[in-house]
Amino acid sequence: MDDSEELRETLVVMRQQVEQLRTEATHANLLLSALDAMLETDAGDDPFTPVFAILTPIFECHCILVLNERNQTPGSLECVATNRRALLGTLWPVGKLLAKALSGHVVSTLSGSGIEAWPDGVMDKLSRNQPALYLPIAVHGSHGVMLLLRDVDQPGFDRTHAALARKFSLLASHALAARRANLATRESHRLRNLTAKLKASQEALLYRANHDQLTGLPNRTHIREQINVRLANKSPGGVLALAYVDIDGFKHINDMHGHAVGDALLMEVARRIQAELRSADLLGRISGDEFIIAFDPVDERADLARFVQRIQSRVQLPMPIENAEVHPSISIGVAFYPEHGLDYETLRRHADLAMYRVKSGMKGGVSFFTHDLGRNASQKLIVERRIKHAIDAREFHCALQRKVNIRNGAIVGFEALARWVDADGVAHEPSTFLSIAAKLDLLDDITEHVVTDLLRHLPALDAKFGSHLRYSVNISAAQAMNIPFMLKLLRRISHAERHGRFTLEITEESFASSGPFLTHILPTLRACDISVSLDDFGAGYSSLAKLSELIVDEIKLDRSLVASIHQRPRSQVILRAVESLGATLNIPIVAEGIETNAENDYFLEHTGIAIGQGFLYHKPQLLRGLLQRT
Repeated sequence: MDDSEELRETLVVMRQQVEQLRTEATHANLLLSALDAMLETDAGDDPFTPVFAILTPIFECHCILVLNERNQTPGSLECVATNRRALLGTLWPVGKLLAKALSGHVVSTLSGSGIEAWPDGVMDKLSRNQPALYLPIAVHGSHGVMLLLRDVDQPGFDRTHAALARKFSLLASHALAARRANLATRESHRLRNLTAKLKASQEALLYRANHDQLTGLPNRTHIREQINVRLANKSPGGVLALAYVDIDGFKHINDMHGHAVGDALLMEVARRIQAELRSADLLGRISGDEFIIAFDPVDERADLARFVQRIQSRVQLPMPIENAEVHPSISIGVAFYPEHGLDYETLRRHADLAMYRVKSGMKGGVSFFTHDLGRNASQKLIVERRIKHAIDAREFHCALQRKVNIRNGAIVGFEALARWVDADGVAHEPSTFLSIAAKLDLLDDITEHVVTDLLRHLPALDAKFGSHLRYSVNISAAQAMNIPFMLKLLRRISHAERHGRFTLEITEESFASSGPFLTHILPTLRACDISVSLDDFGAGYSSLAKLSELIVDEIKLDRSLVASIHQRPRSQVILRAVESLGATLNIPIVAEGIETNAENDYFLEHTGIAIGQGFLYHKPQLLRGLLQRT
């Protein structure tokens, strides 16, 4: 199961838990109302009249009866209270269902199932086929049953009603016992304690249902409710700003330092933001590393910009957490009411779009929503939907680009690349979908399609090019540190029984000393005889000092270091240093992105590098076309 599936399952479970908590809180409120109604009624009055008024809308029933045992008439129950006066005093034979309720069970019947024991003379008032709910209850110190009936054409009572009925039955029995004893001091005190506990439980349930358990902030549902209330009460001309906040690189921090550090970081970021807010502003946590701020009211946008900048500066202070020093930053997108939306969801969506504009550029900044951004986002949304559809339709395929010996032109291997060919046969360039797919956490699916396509055609490739060639697959840093995905990929390759000919191209970000790739994945790669290539060397993350510590089988120079190498003396100096270190460590070097004869001539004449890759030798080609060529 990949990270996105685990995240979706976690969110589903969390939503179910929140809904359960809200249901329990609602039940507590209803029980308290019923208890207050019974306790506040004078001793000589009918205690059920106010209770019927509470139960009728809750259980959506039209008839309620309280049936009590009669010593004078064994085997029957008397109707001692009802909201249908004509049924008062009727006698009900104790059949199987009434007997079960008398023994302490809550029983429900569906429409059309029939009830075996109805008293004489009520058939013109009730129907045997009405859905019914039986609640055991103690009345006047003896056993009884409260019977709730719906119309024939209504559905039966569900599990939620049954759960609430059980709670009400117990509570009502205690309350009626207290009334029967004229609210004796001891019983009354016990009931008051029960009321206090119920109220405390209700408050705790409401808090848990409405707040994030880690930070104590309002959760997604509660912050939405709070902000919508404020928007509904806004006076003409009033302005509210909604900010969408995302912690930069949070997943990387989690992977590098562990979830305990990640949790501590979330709590500290929440504390620092809250410390800068005014008493009227709102802060909520809506997902793993994302927060919502409502600035209310807003007088001047320039003042708000300075306010947000102050929050960012405070958050960016170093955080010493569990023997590690974390340097956090946050990206913020802002939308304004009423200019950018009249409700929470519209404002949140527009603030989110503004935040992602920051993410796609220089992280750690602030962006304000514009309507042009909204139009561009609509186009981006269309592309996102097309990519998701393309994955479902298996429109992603494997294309291969040759790795060649630049000294003699022999093919030494292939790099597997992702290509999107839609239903109309249009091939989309990687630049149009890879970055978007990465942000949507869809790279795992695309990689799986590419590897599956490659493995399916491997016998034909061996027949055409020989079984000695090696095949490399690109793996992003996020994928490399995703243990479930990597193990699934390695099993897929191993089952093909050609794993000794595969190389995974991975960037240096994956080699964090305490990260999951180095501690869990790399040993498995070695056990499977799968090689590791350090990809994009020289693109900004890599260093010669770090290179000596990495356990890799190949170094691939980034295109930025290879481009116009014959005209760039500084790049030439770096290349000589890399080549010298590679020779010392016995690590072969691949020059990636050779596109001109001048670049090729430089590597031939001034270096000992033997392996090259680039458009000069071969442009990536879909497997079908590659195998069909003679």
